[in-house]
Amino acid sequence: MNSRKLVSFDYAMKYILRQKDNFDILEGFLTDLLGVDVTIIEILESESNKIDELNKGNRVDLIIKDSKGQRMIIEIQYAKEQDYLERIIGGTSKIIVDNLDQGKPYKDIVKVISISILHFNIGEGDDYIFKGTISFNGLQKKDAVLKYKVDKFPEYYLIRTKKFDDIVKAPIDEWIYMFKNDEFRENATAKNIDKAKEKLALLKMSKEERKKYELFIKEQTINKSILESAITEGIEIGLKEGEKKG
Repeated sequence: MNSRKLVSFDYAMKYILRQKDNFDILEGFLTDLLGVDVTIIEILESESNKIDELNKGNRVDLIIKDSKGQRMIIEIQYAKEQDYLERIIGGTSKIIVDNLDQGKPYKDIVKVISISILHFNIGEGDDYIFKGTISFNGLQKKDAVLKYKVDKFPEYYLIRTKKFDDIVKAPIDEWIYMFKNDEFRENATAKNIDKAKEKLALLKMSKEERKKYELFIKEQTINKSILESAITEGIEIGLKEGEKKG
């Protein structure tokens, strides 16, 4: 199997995929993941543009508005967080509240889809893609499921790249292969992944673009090291405090 090196997807999300001419790459990925055609209208301001430099190096996210008015959060996370699931719940809730103007009826609430591309393992389970939704199940009649017409509840997708074994069985696997390895398979056929081949290829970068990319990777590596050291130091302090109290 042949492959070709690409820029890292977090770099692409931060600098390349925000351009309207490159929306087709994200549209292909979202279509293959969600199983419905997605057309992106705009990229909205995300929280990662407002937080400190340390977090910027370890977390990149995009907020997308599609043709149906839905909001989608795509986030790439490298540093493991104990409260990660709680944070993404907070993120979807904030977008829902921020997009409901004061005085507007609740029927105007937007649907939010949260998609996390995780470069660490979270929770337990053998799969590499998990989908979380809200459902109402009977307490008295265990097989009863409440059906309703409203489709406004948030959805959560967790993609654990470390659990992916590089075996492609479906179009979405082509994208996950790319996220994990920063390269694409030459025989990849997923929707619009050929656009990624063209627009994210390292070989097609100018000398100035390549220098900018190498600086980004260097800063990212330093930031990861600082964060990991801070976490280790915090654990050690916690253990010492526990020993004193014990």
